[in-house]
Amino acid sequence: MNYSEKVEETVEFADLSNKVQSIIDYVRAEVSKLEGEREYAIRNNEHMYHQAINNNMKENYIISSTLLAIRRDIENMHDDIQTNIKQEKNALSENFGERSENA
Repeated sequence: MNYSEKVEETVEFADLSNKVQSIIDYVRAEVSKLEGEREYAIRNNEHMYHQAINNNMKENYIISSTLLAIRRDIENMHDDIQTNIKQEKNALSENFGERSENA
């Protein structure tokens, strides 16, 4: 097993994409609940409550956007690792072929 494959195995074992996705799903569920609460606050003319909900929704948007960027970075990192593995395998097979010819 070459170095890139070890890195890939470590990244897959960490399962970062799924962990980040779980948090994104949770935040989205919270936003859905907040939307219902916001409608209630608007109907009952509760301005302070409505403002607090809007602030919370903005915070959740920032959190969700940041997590989506992290997930995209993880996916790009995984793609880079795959590319490195292919390059290492090609280099190893070329080196093996040169050694066989020299033998």
